Amino acid sequence: MSPLKVLCLDIEGGHGGSSRSLHQALQAVDRTLVAPSVICRRGGWIEDAYADLDIPCRVAPAMPRMTALDRESRNAVDLLRFWFSSWPRAKDFRRQLLAAVDTVELVHCNHISLTPLAIWLRRKRPNLRITLHIRTRPYLTRYGAYQARSAARTFDGFVFITENERDYFIAQSGGVYGGAEPHDPPGPVIYNSVASADAKIEPLPEIPVNDRLRAVCLSNFDLTRGVDRLVDVAAAVPEDARGAILFIVAGDVALNGNLPGLLGKVRAEGGTLADYARARGVADQFCFLGYVSEPERVLAAGHVLLKPTRRDDPWGRDILEAMSAGLPVASVGRYDRFVETGQTGLLQPHFDAGELANWLAGLVTDRSAVKDLGRNAAERAQRLCDPTARAGDLASFWREVAEQAPPAE
Repeated sequence: MSPLKVLCLDIEGGHGGSSRSLHQALQAVDRTLVAPSVICRRGGWIEDAYADLDIPCRVAPAMPRMTALDRESRNAVDLLRFWFSSWPRAKDFRRQLLAAVDTVELVHCNHISLTPLAIWLRRKRPNLRITLHIRTRPYLTRYGAYQARSAARTFDGFVFITENERDYFIAQSGGVYGGAEPHDPPGPVIYNSVASADAKIEPLPEIPVNDRLRAVCLSNFDLTRGVDRLVDVAAAVPEDARGAILFIVAGDVALNGNLPGLLGKVRAEGGTLADYARARGVADQFCFLGYVSEPERVLAAGHVLLKPTRRDDPWGRDILEAMSAGLPVASVGRYDRFVETGQTGLLQPHFDAGELANWLAGLVTDRSAVKDLGRNAAERAQRLCDPTARAGDLASFWREVAEQAPPAE
């Protein structure tokens, strides 16, 4: 049995969680079963990483993609930009892509924003097998629903990173605005692959290493990610524990979007999240690192990960990597497959700054609890996200799709 030739299309090129997850999977996949190659929309460390694995990889900045945004007006503008700018400029890329797909047996799209490109590929190569990794839950807009229904009609199979994405896709592709039956997508739930943390990784030198409990957050600022809520937590820390906790933020702290209250005022004055913390009187409790290319070096310095999201999604790449590194996690939502109160951290059904602050203060005086929760977190991540096992699942899925009969003309 010869290896299945799979071409993976990656919009992030190492600059996001979906790209890191794909790299982890391909690193562990059995090369006697799958012969992968990759085209990345962005370049960087990922090129050398794939070269080290002897996986062909090239960068194509013209790869066209269209992301569903939160407002219909923004979607309309982006659609015009896509069809009248991005798509025409991708003419050479599309020609090269056709030549590339003629040398493989299956194309795997690593993000739903590649759906327009997949539709075009389907028309040009009707017998080509095309699969999609569903890693997000796009906004419930008309374009988001249209994108999901289009994907349901186009792809031969789907992979979902959790049951949440699968249920959401079924509802959205069924037509949240009515007029369509729910679509039952073919394909499994395969949790993201996460390698065990390397004990030899050195913390970033910018991070103060002392007796304080170091609570880290790996997120660029965005209101939906809830990074600003860390300031609320810092302000709620009991007075006797305030000097014993350091909040470490690794990510872009530039403020964006329509922001409420003091946060909006700080943005209007050209300030950042650091300025907001200063305005709230808690700047001395923070260490803002800005963008970090090696998040594992932040985790190596941390004791606990905080992700106070507003989107009810406590299962992102940052959470899985923190758990694998042996850090308890505090987040917001109801899905407790990964973050579970009393077992691997603290899961709040609804964000409560005071409760989270008191939980952190409790960990300051009970470091054995930090170790116990962290050990549980690492064991759970290894059990659910083992790279070899999850890569085996992905390889089996690809081979099953590749063996399907060609679609009816």
